[in-house]
Amino acid sequence: MQKKSRVPSDSIKIFETSWSQSSKEISEVRHNVFVVEQSVPSEIEMDGKDSDCIHFLALEKSKPIGAARLQKYGKIERVSVLREYRSKGIGTAIMKRVIESAMDLNVEKIYLHSQMDSKIFYQRLGFIELGQIFYEANIPHIEMILK
Repeated sequence: MQKKSRVPSDSIKIFETSWSQSSKEISEVRHNVFVVEQSVPSEIEMDGKDSDCIHFLALEKSKPIGAARLQKYGKIERVSVLREYRSKGIGTAIMKRVIESAMDLNVEKIYLHSQMDSKIFYQRLGFIELGQIFYEANIPHIEMILK
């Protein structure tokens, strides 16, 4: 069953979903953000873990505009919003929904690997840095944990 989350516009809906239900829409967003925009190789972006994750999809009417996934042990991954929809509260709304689901799972910790350019976004949501900068797909990242 899909659950909706509050978003900045009535025309935008955020759903908790599964890979089997929404792989086409999720893949479309992630391909545009990671492969096209950030030059992440598609074999890294499509890592074979999607069927084991809880997914989140943001739609404007029927257009996929944002996505994220949650590993059942509390790691948030693949947070993505199409460029033209950024800075409109969509990423924040997606993350709040993901955090809510992670809390419902009673995981030991909620964490993610933030691209350095996105670190402030996650800090505003209550995440703190943990450890040193490292590289994933040739992009600098830092591990962050929800306080």
